[in-house]
Amino acid sequence: MPDPVPPATDRQSRLVEATIELVLEGGLRAVPTRAVTQRAGVGTGLLNHYFRWPELRALAWAQIFEAVARDQFAQADDPEAALERYFATAFTPDARRFWHLWLEATELAASDDFMQAAFRKASAQARTGLADLLAAGAAQGVWRLADPQATALRLGALYDGLAGLLLSPAQILDADQAEAHLRKAFALECEAPTG
Repeated sequence: MPDPVPPATDRQSRLVEATIELVLEGGLRAVPTRAVTQRAGVGTGLLNHYFRWPELRALAWAQIFEAVARDQFAQADDPEAALERYFATAFTPDARRFWHLWLEATELAASDDFMQAAFRKASAQARTGLADLLAAGAAQGVWRLADPQATALRLGALYDGLAGLLLSPAQILDADQAEAHLRKAFALECEAPTG
């Protein structure tokens, strides 16, 4: 007896999950739609029935970075420990694939409305997560900070730039130096309260 046909929502979920897996493995530009349908175990026509390719690609990318934001900025009782984790994991080898995906999305967003919307949302989530973390530390007196939103914007921009330099063939700094620059930028903006 053949397997029953899965419901539409299951097929859509399988397409999204397959796209996420393949994007994480090879990047946004390297994933052919045929690989997605093969991985999802559905016919090629179903992808076009449920999604346009740019829509599915952007949806998968957005889900990847929603998970990153949840992991990076999960509610923490200890803002100092959470910020330490942010610094310590910013430039690890495991983060490298996410830098590639971020940069690819930046380029695609210039001509792809779906990716542009996903990128804007993910950027806002990252800034908000960092700003909330910085504000929590200031509220607890761990550091003084005039404007958590502005500091989050500047630290996020520096993070992006440092990641870009690490991916660059120029090789003008290493991961430890990038982390030191990010920590120094925070130290210049935030100071421990004097007792």
